[in-house]
Amino acid sequence: MREQLLEWVTTFPTRPGYRDGTFEDSPQAHLLSHRLPDAIRAAIPIHLGGLIVEGSAGKGEWTHTPWVALLDQAVTTNVGEGYYVVYLLSWGCERLYLTIAQGCTELKKQAGIPKAKEELERRAQLMRSRVLGHAQRLHPLKVALGARSWRGKLYEPGVVVGAQYSTSDFPTENELLLDLEEALALYRRLSMSGGWSADDEIMNEAREERGSGTLEQAKRYRQHRAVERQSGHSKEVKKRQGTKCKGCDRNLADVYGEVAQGLIDAHHLTPLASLADGEQVKFDPVKDFAVLCPNCHRVIHRMDDPSDLQGLRDVVRPYRSDNSS
Repeated sequence: MREQLLEWVTTFPTRPGYRDGTFEDSPQAHLLSHRLPDAIRAAIPIHLGGLIVEGSAGKGEWTHTPWVALLDQAVTTNVGEGYYVVYLLSWGCERLYLTIAQGCTELKKQAGIPKAKEELERRAQLMRSRVLGHAQRLHPLKVALGARSWRGKLYEPGVVVGAQYSTSDFPTENELLLDLEEALALYRRLSMSGGWSADDEIMNEAREERGSGTLEQAKRYRQHRAVERQSGHSKEVKKRQGTKCKGCDRNLADVYGEVAQGLIDAHHLTPLASLADGEQVKFDPVKDFAVLCPNCHRVIHRMDDPSDLQGLRDVVRPYRSDNSS
């Protein structure tokens, strides 16, 4: 992994030109999109595996903020939103950062740059408080990417914790691996503890949708629902399973007409509480999910075992239109 990281920081253009023909088919772009993610993926400890690893030197032209990110699919599948572990190279290639940082594209679209910056800082502060007591190698740090783009300026306030490497005095392979392993462990801890959501917000959501429960149970529920609400998962599940509820056997368009066409929830069948420590959430759109109407979805989350699809069908059997098993 060190070899590919060092190649990145020593060969990436220090002042990349715009539309000067140097980007297309460049070995640096291929390094970031293929070779370096492959090397990082191979270096991840087995118990922390199952992550999406991807990188980019830009889209069609050099970016001011080249990156390689590691994403837990239970948190996000898109670097434009959520939070993730990411390597960021500064403008001029003088500093490489390993950070837990936040996607900013969607937030910037919704709120604009000034408000997005404030929100990223708020989120980072809350998340930092949840991991600092467990960090030994990564620390709060002021990231200076020096980028001229809005994206670089929003990456900086969104950093939770990280490590800074000088490209002129690069760490050893072992040091890099230890830092990465801690970053991934903190990332998982952050996901399990509620991310950037405040404890009272997590409890209120759980009470509204599930009834009573402890804060720990509420955080597990929040994480579970985050998996289900990701648009990429939901679209693929609907594509593979259709829109007929697996609980009540209804298609909502048959009940409400065109306005409800395609309306269905994707329910993840594996309770996060049942996963062994470090075990990754699975995302097979056929085996690991079931399509449920909003009512059935709320009901199954109130059951003792939210993976018991047959139990849900037994509960709603008297109310199904065909009254069949």
